[in-house]
Amino acid sequence: MEREERSEWWSLPSCMAQGMSVAGTWGLGISDLKSLGFALRVRWPWLKKSEPNKPWASLPLQISKEMECFLSMAVITEVGDGANTLFWKDKWLAGKNIQDIAPHVYALVSRRTAARRSVLEALINEKWIEDIQGSISPEALMEYLVLWDVISEVDLHVGVQDKHIWRLSTSGQYTARSAYDALFQGGIYFRPYERIWKSWAPPKCRFFMWLVAHNRCWTADRLARRGLQHPDKCLLCDQEDENIQHLLIGCVVARQFWYSLLHSVGLSQLSPVVNDSPFDAWWERVAAAVTGDVQRGLNSLIILGAWCIWKHRNNCVFNGASPSVASMLSMARDEAHLWTLAGGKGLASLSVRVVG
Repeated sequence: MEREERSEWWSLPSCMAQGMSVAGTWGLGISDLKSLGFALRVRWPWLKKSEPNKPWASLPLQISKEMECFLSMAVITEVGDGANTLFWKDKWLAGKNIQDIAPHVYALVSRRTAARRSVLEALINEKWIEDIQGSISPEALMEYLVLWDVISEVDLHVGVQDKHIWRLSTSGQYTARSAYDALFQGGIYFRPYERIWKSWAPPKCRFFMWLVAHNRCWTADRLARRGLQHPDKCLLCDQEDENIQHLLIGCVVARQFWYSLLHSVGLSQLSPVVNDSPFDAWWERVAAAVTGDVQRGLNSLIILGAWCIWKHRNNCVFNGASPSVASMLSMARDEAHLWTLAGGKGLASLSVRVVG
């Protein structure tokens, strides 16, 4: 929510606080339906303003205060003849509206008038002065003088239509994507988003990596916090307490697995060492060390490796299996073959040959 152009009762951050969910910002890749619906509804008042000659443009539209303020933030106007621009409400004065320039003067104008008065009407015989009602405070008087100077420099161009610009997109035209994204500007940024959701891997494996990033895996530490039965130590190394960071990168067995897995594709120099923690920081570092197809293949391979460690750990927990680097490597070899057949081109480019 970085797009705060003015201080008013409604802004994007306060809108979010009043109920617009930020679920879409947590990196799960699922659109927030309430925010998406809001973004889609904004299209109609935009079309009514930008295409006033449409037959339906004269029909009344119910526009909430939130939507009205969003449009005020998103739309600026280049005035032509002034017939399709609201004098008091639209941002037609170098990207500002009257409320930005003279808030005390604006407060003396009735809502009904502000919602109807066009620039063309307001400038004819200086009709806008008549719109100001009530006693004028010293602050309003000073603003009035400033506003007078600004408006005196405005020239209308007969026969030239006003141009409304949607400033949230590079094209200057409304798009649902730009409106939706604006609702989450300044929200929590999910750093590993690209590596998780843009890498080739089965959906269940990518979702597992999302859980890893948010520390939501049911390892011993999470079970203990909820008073559930849990192993006393990591089942793979039997040396330290188990949590997802230890399991995937801190465990000596996991590090042996990563070395062998990465060695098989000639990237053993990227394997984790003792001080490489947390997992996401190591992944970010090694992904930045390569580029192109190698990077895409490496991201898929890391997801595959983490998935195999997790599956093997669960096999030890629920089936009593013995910890084995060889078993994890065998599983990784089989999974890599299947992923390649299913379309994992990045893995294929690495020529994965996991040794058993």
